[in-house]
Amino acid sequence: MPALEKRPALLALLFSLQAAAEPIGDAFRKLDKNGDGKLDAAEARQTGFHKSADADGDGLVTLQEAESFIRKSAERPAKSSEKKRTAGMEGDGAAPVLHWTVPAIRVSETDSPVQVIQTAATDGRAVKAWWRKPKGDGPFPALLFIHGGLNEFPEPSLRLHLTDNPVITRFLRSGYAVIMSTFRTYEKDVQSRGPIEDVRAVLKSTAGLPGVDPRRIALYGGSGGGSIALELGADPEVSAIIACEPATVIYAGMLTTGEYGPRLAMMAEPEKYFTPELRARTLEKLRHIKAPVLIVHGDMHDLRKLNKPLFLPLMRQAGVKTEYLEYAGYGHGFYFGGGDDRWGKGADLAVVEKVVADVRSFLEPGKPLSGPER
Repeated sequence: MPALEKRPALLALLFSLQAAAEPIGDAFRKLDKNGDGKLDAAEARQTGFHKSADADGDGLVTLQEAESFIRKSAERPAKSSEKKRTAGMEGDGAAPVLHWTVPAIRVSETDSPVQVIQTAATDGRAVKAWWRKPKGDGPFPALLFIHGGLNEFPEPSLRLHLTDNPVITRFLRSGYAVIMSTFRTYEKDVQSRGPIEDVRAVLKSTAGLPGVDPRRIALYGGSGGGSIALELGADPEVSAIIACEPATVIYAGMLTTGEYGPRLAMMAEPEKYFTPELRARTLEKLRHIKAPVLIVHGDMHDLRKLNKPLFLPLMRQAGVKTEYLEYAGYGHGFYFGGGDDRWGKGADLAVVEKVVADVRSFLEPGKPLSGPER
């Protein structure tokens, strides 16, 4: 989400909330042109928060929903410098409220409704995900998306990815069923298997969705989600893996704390922390991956110091069929339409379309990758 100072209408609502004992009701009523006590998409468009604030997904924003949204936004860092300080490992702009500067491809929700998946992990924990498929009976290939960061996403955010994310909507328009998964928060135990089991449950449910080709289900994970995607590489439902700047500090067992400082140290000097013991353990884990892997990476984020010179050779030594594509100049999360952190620039239309084209070439036999292997 961009700094709040770049969103004048939303900032005005924040100021009204923070003013002495003044509620946002007056600002809300100014937007509510027809006076029905709810904001539709047209009335709320100027604030840019309609889909984000619509917690129950009914297409309308009540005053209570607007107040809840504004309060949560007010609690988050508003300064661009604060956002850039931690963006590199929060993961793909991982936050309850999201915004992308690259426009999404609009796909009719009448033809392609957002639907829920309800399942359970192996430990009995209830798991929920959301999905869309192209119009028609299929069967369609499917992409299961796994966001970055260490925290669980709320339901409105999962739905928003499926309707507003520039990368995901382009895959939907291209003929893919798209599934947006989340996982239990695991900051207190970064090596927990719980998040992996949450996504595994969604993966198994995806194979049984109507209109989905169970032989063509690929995982698309970014940062921490990329680590989870690699963990599921031996599952029979997985036909391919797209690991975007994967947080291999987690996969390799290097990171054992959710604190930010140790992550920076490990990414800056991975040779110091990637011990011979951890390398041997990682090599053995990698031997179990059966699906081909495409690594999507920028040349700016410090994860490149681990992933390109150390992790990639281990993958190939383990016999994993791996392609590595590099996109110059972009920050962490560009592959989800994000980025814009202290490492690099945010995604633009050119890189979004190139990533989608490269991933499609990887997944669809007979089409060469449009970018060179590095």
